Amino acid sequence: MSSNISVYKICGFCGFEFLAKKTTTKYCSLKCASKDYKRRLKNRKIESSNLQTIKIKNQPLIDLKDKEFLNVRQLALLLGFSVKTVYRLINTKRINAYNFSERKTLIRRCDINALFEKPQIGFEIVLRPTEQRKQAEIKDCYTITEIQRKFNISSGALYNLIKRNNISKFSEGKFTYVAKKDIEGYFK
Repeated sequence: MSSNISVYKICGFCGFEFLAKKTTTKYCSLKCASKDYKRRLKNRKIESSNLQTIKIKNQPLIDLKDKEFLNVRQLALLLGFSVKTVYRLINTKRINAYNFSERKTLIRRCDINALFEKPQIGFEIVLRPTEQRKQAEIKDCYTITEIQRKFNISSGALYNLIKRNNISKFSEGKFTYVAKKDIEGYFK
């Protein structure tokens, strides 16, 4: 039994409108159907490869969760710290470590777990206070461009100088201002 249906549809691959003979037709031609099939296969392979990569990347962490003794590098990986931070914690006696030789330092897993179970006495979080500097009047300031011209300095060197010496700057409109007394005090 045949039907004389003519339905306008949008191709699932190229996006052009076409006249279909069936309501289930998705593509305007065999060429578009083949290209979409190849695209779906390619996306499946890429997704599979990405999942495999994630699995391989997470494998060391999975292996570390079951170990009773960890070395410094493994502990840094497990906690998400740098190796230097772990050594700093060992040197300040916040983490108990056992040094068996010059190159072999081990940390017990139960010591690490104990760190997170009880609050540390004498271990306080220090918040650095932010300085509230009073902004100078615009008439008492130079713009960045004026400083570059007057003192013959590049923009990169100027920004490094401002950052290193903790010189305050502020923006108003499209200009960045620095107090004259601060910048002149540095160049004198």
